[in-house]
Amino acid sequence: MAIAKLYTVEEFLDYVEKHEDGDSWFELIDGEIIEVSPGRTNNSEFGHNIVVPVHNFCRTHKIKCHTSGETGTYQIGSHVVAPDFAFKHMPMSHDYPDPMPPLWAVEFISPTDKPKAIRNKRKVYIDAEILYWEAFYPSRSVDVYAPGKPMQTFGIDDTLDGGDVLPGFTLSVRDIFGESL
Repeated sequence: MAIAKLYTVEEFLDYVEKHEDGDSWFELIDGEIIEVSPGRTNNSEFGHNIVVPVHNFCRTHKIKCHTSGETGTYQIGSHVVAPDFAFKHMPMSHDYPDPMPPLWAVEFISPTDKPKAIRNKRKVYIDAEILYWEAFYPSRSVDVYAPGKPMQTFGIDDTLDGGDVLPGFTLSVRDIFGESL
């Protein structure tokens, strides 16, 4: 059995620069370079179903609000991730990857995502104490990992909140999956 090379962030950045063709996206999890397939259009729409209410809430409450979608890439320790949605109060960086991790990240889990890869990425967010939501379309549920709290699963009729990251913000699971219309 061959042992895969483990990459540092610097080696990862060199790799990405050499393979930057506009068609490929990469993440670095536990030293392994992972090519990320372009997302499904419904996953992208689900992300927008979070972005719009977040921005509206922040504007109403005069809260600094910066969000990114699946092409926004962040360095979190020795990892580089591109969550489907990310939120922070600090402006986004012109650097690749953004050296300031988000306070809140959401991943829309696809049926083709491998369980080990999901667990490994989840661990990155949890270890960094980032509010993390995993959203599952087929079951229309969201698992919430809030720092210092046990994981909670929310179904289609439940309402999520921004926790300590965005106090007072709420969003129904139904709205995320576009089923409230």
